[in-house]
Amino acid sequence: MKRRLIAMLAALTLGGAALIGGASPALADDPGGVTYVAIGDSEAAGTGNLPYVDQECLRSKKSYPMLLAGMAGVPVASSACAGASTQDVVAQQLGDLGPATQLVTLTAGVNDLDWQGVLTACSSAGTAAACGAAMSAAGVALQGVPLGIAQVLVAVRTLAPNALIVVAGYPMLFGAFADSCSVGNYQGVSVKFTAAQAAGVNAGLMGVNTAVQTGVAGYVGQTGDPGVRYVDVTQGFTGHALCDTGDRWISGLVSGKPTVDRGFHPNAAGQQAYAAIVAAALAP
Repeated sequence: MKRRLIAMLAALTLGGAALIGGASPALADDPGGVTYVAIGDSEAAGTGNLPYVDQECLRSKKSYPMLLAGMAGVPVASSACAGASTQDVVAQQLGDLGPATQLVTLTAGVNDLDWQGVLTACSSAGTAAACGAAMSAAGVALQGVPLGIAQVLVAVRTLAPNALIVVAGYPMLFGAFADSCSVGNYQGVSVKFTAAQAAGVNAGLMGVNTAVQTGVAGYVGQTGDPGVRYVDVTQGFTGHALCDTGDRWISGLVSGKPTVDRGFHPNAAGQQAYAAIVAAALAP
């Protein structure tokens, strides 16, 4: 796997301009930019997995971009930040991009919705009415995600004309189970999800993935840019979600700092799975 990744990055470095139709002479003469740049939200930041390299953004050494860079033997500049929306990515995370950038990975979109509000309302901590209202509001916000993703891609491509841009989706939080499932404690109170609530949360995440993929497809359809890929990670996490049959790759709730950040995020094994899935998508 590492050998294939190195070969892929070497090919991009040598022929990245050909990948997207060639850079202008002025851009080709500018060596600016980091070879591999990672952007996005808490999934890309590896939030919840200590130690952090950036406490404000909850960015972890164990994040999938850091692991992917280690597998390929290349440096990575990550600006991924917990809580970032697609607008935040455009406004705050593109400073390391340039004509020399050959690979960009992105995971974003879920924070364009009040996703934490959905998780709270649609658990034992909420009510049926609150869950319905939160899901309805999320459905409205979801309509803007494709445009948000497309705007990120336009901004990235403008700054990094030679890069392969990989957009990774989100894993499902829950596996299939009957009755109810405890996901841990928050402020001393046990938090549970019924099977119906868990299915609703997963459906919401699937909707986010569909919206992100729609944004990628819309951008590619409008621009003809062949250097953008969407990577579906859901199958790779099968059997390893909360309340699932295998080892958990998603963290439950843990009270107290700093472990509270882990809740509903991929754990170290989940970040390793993310890296492996993205690496497989990159390998020639």
